[in-house]
Amino acid sequence: MNMSLKNLTITMLSVLTLTFSACTKKPDTVITTDPTIPTNPTTHDKAEMHFNFHQYFGNEEIVFNTGNYTTAQSEQITISTFNYWITNIKFVKEDGSEYVEPESYRLIRGDKHATHHFHVEDVPAGTYKGIKFMIGVDVPRNTSGAQTGALDPTINPDMFWSWSTGYIQAKLEGTSPQSTETGNAYQYHIGGVAAGTETPREVMLDFPNTITVGEQAGSMVIKADAAKWFPTPMPIASMAIMTHPGAGASKIADNYAKMFSVMSAGNE
Repeated sequence: MNMSLKNLTITMLSVLTLTFSACTKKPDTVITTDPTIPTNPTTHDKAEMHFNFHQYFGNEEIVFNTGNYTTAQSEQITISTFNYWITNIKFVKEDGSEYVEPESYRLIRGDKHATHHFHVEDVPAGTYKGIKFMIGVDVPRNTSGAQTGALDPTINPDMFWSWSTGYIQAKLEGTSPQSTETGNAYQYHIGGVAAGTETPREVMLDFPNTITVGEQAGSMVIKADAAKWFPTPMPIASMAIMTHPGAGASKIADNYAKMFSVMSAGNE
């Protein structure tokens, strides 16, 4: 066989081999219905919970610096500052058991919209009927030395008393024509953790309907009503400044502990 004929034969054999390989039927994919073999290995044992805080005075959303509001004592006020710590968050399941968020410290600044919304990650899947949280910083964190994160006094220095051990749990400031202070200012800086005058307050809120988390994240809208700071006789005309611990601050803490309510709850 001459060389050219030999090369032609080899080429033809290669083409036949490739054609046969392409036409060979591949084994069918086996689809099992064995219930012991998971068809969807993805699990949803944890999910996020989303918090959205809305700032109100009574039935009106607060317009900072320019809005005018009337207290329970018929005094007129504007609001420039409305800050409060949300800490020690607990999620309450239908059976009463709780999931506690670790390292749970956040500062809501009423005039800073970016602080009104936050997520809690890794909430165990389940059905929840409510939440608990503290307004203010718990006593141990007030008395255990230097802190980090949001509690670092250099990050939020206006919410920490450098002259006295402890955090300002909540703050309300503005102006009122009834105030006799310079510029008609009023200032309520509430803090203190001494026995008998502690100002951290725990809040328990029920959802209007249960939230089931797992495949979907949970979400809630919470109203913070600054009008609740004034339900008992506390006229600005006679007490426009409260910037130290004591019985007066503790009483205001009792007032603002009632300022939260759940506006809606569901999934995202």
